[in-house]
Amino acid sequence: MLKIKTLIVAIIASVFAFSAMAQTVNMGLTGTVISYEADGHEKVKSSGTKNNKSEDGTAVIGSIFIEVSDIGDYGTVIGIDVMPYGRKIGDASNARDDTDVNDESDTAGTNKVDVSLSNAAMVYIEQPFDADIGIGEPFVKVGYQQLTLETDESVATGSTYGDETMSGYHIGVGVRGDLPTGGFWKTGLTYASYDGATFNGSNDADSVKNIIELEDFDTIQLSVSLGQSF
Repeated sequence: MLKIKTLIVAIIASVFAFSAMAQTVNMGLTGTVISYEADGHEKVKSSGTKNNKSEDGTAVIGSIFIEVSDIGDYGTVIGIDVMPYGRKIGDASNARDDTDVNDESDTAGTNKVDVSLSNAAMVYIEQPFDADIGIGEPFVKVGYQQLTLETDESVATGSTYGDETMSGYHIGVGVRGDLPTGGFWKTGLTYASYDGATFNGSNDADSVKNIIELEDFDTIQLSVSLGQSF
């Protein structure tokens, strides 16, 4: 959490520093549909059993952005995008037998978990390029994002897991155009790949714990933004 707050402060300072070199400051709202794929495994307490799992799904999130445009000779845009709330992106459940024969405190039952994203902050660069596509000005986009992956679980063994910070890189393309009201719109399609994360379960009476390794977390994101220039 501290790293994300530090990132946000650094990004905001950078944006205002760049604004002195730019002609325009833009602010607005973005709605994004995320399609994600996640792969990982769970190591079950002292038995050492590994259960591989893959999940995919979709989620819709909203965010706020501030950016400066018309930087330099090529009209470069530098901005930040922040999701100022938590958003559930998926849930899962599974029924499990007690296979950990070395641990009498284990119990069989149904495990349930909700997974949420929060504290998401991204710094990005958009570079317009000349192409007559008839609907607006196209651009390429690259970005770096940090977010917190939160788990809210109900586990038969009583284990609990902490939250973990992840970072990822975005690359994509988009189109931007003007609105009759004086604002602007833009839409984009991006691919993002995030680093893995390790979720350590709480120790039980025998000082053993479950460990969940999230090995891959990749997304395709379709976004639509509305903004105003100042």
